[in-house]
Amino acid sequence: MVRWLLGEIPERIREPNSGALAVWVAYAAAIGMWFGLRLSPKGDPVLVGTWRMLVHGGIPLVAVALWELRDGWRSTTAPGGAKPSPTSIGLSVAGIALLLAPIAARFSKPGLAFLTSDPFDNMARPALIGTALVLGGLILARRDLSKWGIGLGDWRWWLPHHGVLLAALIPVLVATTYLVPPLAAYYPVNKAARLSLDGFAWAHLGIALDFLGWEFLFRGFLLFGMARRGDALLAILLHVFPFFLLHGNKPHIELLSSFVGGIFAGWFCLRARSFFPLFVIHVVMMTTVGFTSFLMRNGYL
Repeated sequence: MVRWLLGEIPERIREPNSGALAVWVAYAAAIGMWFGLRLSPKGDPVLVGTWRMLVHGGIPLVAVALWELRDGWRSTTAPGGAKPSPTSIGLSVAGIALLLAPIAARFSKPGLAFLTSDPFDNMARPALIGTALVLGGLILARRDLSKWGIGLGDWRWWLPHHGVLLAALIPVLVATTYLVPPLAAYYPVNKAARLSLDGFAWAHLGIALDFLGWEFLFRGFLLFGMARRGDALLAILLHVFPFFLLHGNKPHIELLSSFVGGIFAGWFCLRARSFFPLFVIHVVMMTTVGFTSFLMRNGYL
């Protein structure tokens, strides 16, 4: 059953210059994690989620753009025999600037005040426009984004498997939350989310934004980037260790399950050729646990 759900780990071909690529990926991923862990603003959950989406997703995407444009310019076998055009480079550079500008603003008091005054307009909007410009530039340059887990991948394979996984996970998560008091006591983390449905919905919007960057960082950039060295199993193990360590402040059952769960998640994403299925699963998992805890805390369960 597990093998049917996860599929076979696809064989990977070691790409030229993959050693330098692994170093590039490791540094960019570490910078994104550090910015998310140490420089995250406090308070409003949507503000926090937007910032973490920006640094966890935006910094790796900038690294992808720089690597792909460099690789395309140097390659003698570029698709169609053409190097990146001035238009594709211009779009990518404009997108990179939009992704990095809010991060740079974080380091000054006026900039931080500007970001926190309206996180949607001042962080999320430039991040989304910047992402669209970067992806558009790379597509125009005929770069293969599926090598980074970007896109829907093999959706005909993962969509039915995804449905089965969600159908199995939701009742297990409800039962686990109900039966494990530390888990129910920990979630929802946000105080307002414990008291009202409005507060819960707002907090989980922040979580969804957070997880978009988080899953691209781990199940896209780091996993697929390391897999380009030709060893899928090693890439899965390498990406799961920092993922596990960043759960260190969570309840023990969540910490322990994150290691095994991270291995299965990496396996599934490599077979699916996309990080997107795990973004959906992670949001559903957190919402299920949080909502079950909310119902228990307010006397509905």
